[in-house]
Amino acid sequence: MTQETSADTELRDFVRFSAAVTGFSEFDLWGTGQAEAYHRTAVEQVGPEAVRAAMAADPSAVPADPVVKSIIKLWYVGIWYRPEQAGRLDVAAWTAPGRSGAKPGVPEGGRDGEDGSSPPFVVSPDAYTEGLLWRAIGAHPSGAKAPGYGSWATPPAFEDHHEEEVR
Repeated sequence: MTQETSADTELRDFVRFSAAVTGFSEFDLWGTGQAEAYHRTAVEQVGPEAVRAAMAADPSAVPADPVVKSIIKLWYVGIWYRPEQAGRLDVAAWTAPGRSGAKPGVPEGGRDGEDGSSPPFVVSPDAYTEGLLWRAIGAHPSGAKAPGYGSWATPPAFEDHHEEEVR
């Protein structure tokens, strides 16, 4: 029998917390194959104490903690946004039809902040395809998973989860 380490316990706690704030089951989160990469990223970017403090927050409350917002975005889109960016960077606003103007960019040198902090980044090669976003909208990542070419020509079909009356 193997003994569970504190790192294993922290990872399991992270997934349990993430399930509460994303609305997906722990099984779904483990199934992405990204749990370790996401936990490692959060700890490396904000530190273990900030991650523990975020996980101590009430998951049923609106996430006011910017670290919680960063963790939620990480699971949904596979991109780490620094906590101070998590509520600010509104991609939908600058990609909306009819919208003109420059997209927010990363200043020359690849840095996003004057303090030398890093810009948002994709956590792993599989993060895009395993993002919860695709499951949430009932679709697959364009160009990355079956059913393949041309499948985005029709809107996604949502499953009807209403139980029918049993006779």
